[in-house]
Amino acid sequence: MKIVFVHQNFPGQFLRLSQSLVAEGHEVVALGMVKQCHLPGVRYIRYDPAPGPEDPQHEARYSPVIPRLRRAYGVAHKARELAKQGFEPDVVVVNTGWGENLFLKDVWPKARHIAYFEYYYRAKGQDLDFDPEFPITNEEVIWRLRLKNSMQLGALDAADAAVAPTRYQRDTFPSYLRDQIAVIHDGIDTKRLMPDPTVGLQIGKDGPRLTRHKPVVTYVTRNIEPMRGAHVVFKSLPDLLDIDPDLQVVVIGGKGNSYSGAAPGGISWYEHFKARIDRPVDWSRVHLVGNLPYDQFVRVLQVSSAHIYMTYPFVLSWSSIEAMALECRIVASDTEPVREIVTDGVNGRLFPFFDPKALAERVRETLAETEKSAAMAAEARRIAVERYDYETVCLPQWREFLRIK
Repeated sequence: MKIVFVHQNFPGQFLRLSQSLVAEGHEVVALGMVKQCHLPGVRYIRYDPAPGPEDPQHEARYSPVIPRLRRAYGVAHKARELAKQGFEPDVVVVNTGWGENLFLKDVWPKARHIAYFEYYYRAKGQDLDFDPEFPITNEEVIWRLRLKNSMQLGALDAADAAVAPTRYQRDTFPSYLRDQIAVIHDGIDTKRLMPDPTVGLQIGKDGPRLTRHKPVVTYVTRNIEPMRGAHVVFKSLPDLLDIDPDLQVVVIGGKGNSYSGAAPGGISWYEHFKARIDRPVDWSRVHLVGNLPYDQFVRVLQVSSAHIYMTYPFVLSWSSIEAMALECRIVASDTEPVREIVTDGVNGRLFPFFDPKALAERVRETLAETEKSAAMAAEARRIAVERYDYETVCLPQWREFLRIK
């Protein structure tokens, strides 16, 4: 079969799936905006957004529509070139978040078009109005969400089938659409993500060597910002460090912005949160290591004694399930996306999102109740393998959903 993947930052969620289909002998073509992509067996074709209206003064106002339309035209023009050369795919899979699938069904009408959905925005009841500390004061922010959603609805109209990676993400869509969206996770490599009690690692050239013999608390986020609860984690640092004089905290994450917009005052969220901690912090025991290569990320989680995961009601991070596969002792925010994978007292401990003292107390319990914590960590791995292993669970689901022959 001939399968096309479209993602402006390819491979994105399609890394493992595209490689599996290549290994099975299928012809795989990818369209994206990154300059180069060297995946064995994948024919990668770069496209440029089509020229369009530019209005820097009102860029934010029109950002949910104009850039997406330019991508949609750009990728459709490139697809049309391929069609004129005689290339006709059997299946086209598109991450719809960037507007890229809008016209592809008209270019390749015989193909089965799959819309990959991540999130449907709402003004109430999800991430936008969740955090009272950072209220939305500009009503045009809500208008922009409606524009984003209009693009999602257009994407659904231009697809033959749709899929979302988690039940929560599927259920952000209006109830009348949910039955049209399958739930299939991207999958994780649970054979590679194995616990290793013997692991150790050095923090920098002059930092401490961390092992499982002394308590290590870990926290992972793409960037230090409110969406993933970094402000709550930072407020909890004094209480976390009070648990044990040997305790070390490792924070994996950058200082840019992914989801939460810019911090006030022209500084980073990291600087903003750090300045608001109400008690002294021994920063020699808090290690901000930035965004690590994947192998190092895994080693940090393998040495973890308690792993913090937090999120607004929003897209669930891959790292949360990867941490479960690594038998991390999970301490997580009691928010709806998390409750899909963590049951309090069964495979992790939950705490109220806005309560840093409760966070620290749950970490203290995790470190003190070693046998119970180990049992919950083992159950976390069992669930990760049973529900989210790529090879045995997710790939077969994808193969059936895509009707791969």
